Amino acid sequence: MHAINRFAITPLLMLVASGGGVLLWGCDTSESPELLDLTVQLEPPAWGYQIATEPVRVEPFDEVTKCSVVRVEPEGDELDVWVNRFETLSSESTHHMNVLLGQFSFLDAFLGEDAFENQLGIGLGTFDCEDLDNLMATAVPIVPSQRASQLVTMPDGVGIPMVAPLVLVMEHHYLNLRDEPALINAALNVERVDPAEVEQVAGFIFDDILDLEVPAGGQQVMSRTCGMNRDVEFAVVSTHTHQRTDCATLNRYTAATDEVAASPFFVNKTWETPPILHFGRDTFALSAGDGVHWACHYRDWRGDGIVNDGTAGGEMCVFAAVAYPAPRTKEDIVETLSSGDLLAIYGLVDDLMSSCDEHPEVPGPWAHSEEAFFGDPLEACADFDQTESNTLE
Repeated sequence: MHAINRFAITPLLMLVASGGGVLLWGCDTSESPELLDLTVQLEPPAWGYQIATEPVRVEPFDEVTKCSVVRVEPEGDELDVWVNRFETLSSESTHHMNVLLGQFSFLDAFLGEDAFENQLGIGLGTFDCEDLDNLMATAVPIVPSQRASQLVTMPDGVGIPMVAPLVLVMEHHYLNLRDEPALINAALNVERVDPAEVEQVAGFIFDDILDLEVPAGGQQVMSRTCGMNRDVEFAVVSTHTHQRTDCATLNRYTAATDEVAASPFFVNKTWETPPILHFGRDTFALSAGDGVHWACHYRDWRGDGIVNDGTAGGEMCVFAAVAYPAPRTKEDIVETLSSGDLLAIYGLVDDLMSSCDEHPEVPGPWAHSEEAFFGDPLEACADFDQTESNTLE
């Protein structure tokens, strides 16, 4: 393997190809000595890419959600790239920092520089996320991070395909609870793997319960089952919810018995910092038809009812995973990317970043799944231990 040692500077931010250890910021802090500098730096990967967002000033007791539109620059004339590790680091007190990808992400690779702007509606740089009003409808998180430091790794021999150039959006939600202004940012490392070492292609699964509804003052479990139409192994699983979720759970579903396991293998009681659970080779295999039952245990303590309305004040009930083998082979992916056929490439992206293959109608193990409960609050996950994030290293 070789190291990349070239710097490609984009407006207000710097993408650091590995081999360099200096980050240039788009903001001069020398005239603001009162600022609390919470900016972060990651050690660049030995072979891969690093992106650091422009530092942003957050006033005391203020809340901001900034979206940095960034571009991964290719090394030479490369197009298809394979990766097996993502690492993120965000300033202390970050609520979340998600790396988002959509169809716009690939346009520069096939239509020329800045082609993405027509679809995204905005260029490179850092903006208020409300300026990207269609972002949630056009992009999904490929690296969700609700922890200051987070690592996502693939098992040996498993790779995720990527193209370069590639446009990404880093969505940074920050709440400053201090009485002094803070300077914050985030960094992302993308580590490459030799294509010859990739035996299995991994794809993303991201599924939400869009029609969830809990009546005012109620306590209710909203759930769904994610079924697979082929034999797969899971490399990573996690969930995403908002503040009126007491806990989120994942249980195995077995098609042969049409049953959901009584006990969850994943429990998150801290909605703001969901764990990322990794599995090594041959540790979480599913046969065709099998799947995962995901559930969000809601309690409407605010008293105005719960819906999934696409806002932070509403709710979400997301199951997120990385599974392999993907529906497309490595050879098929390389051939499709080399063709330059944008419609075929969009079809490839849809196959590699999908929702669940099917949603079997099966009863879950949780009480109050059908009707809301209005008595004294119930501790649905009290008997289960909190799942902790792990890595394969």
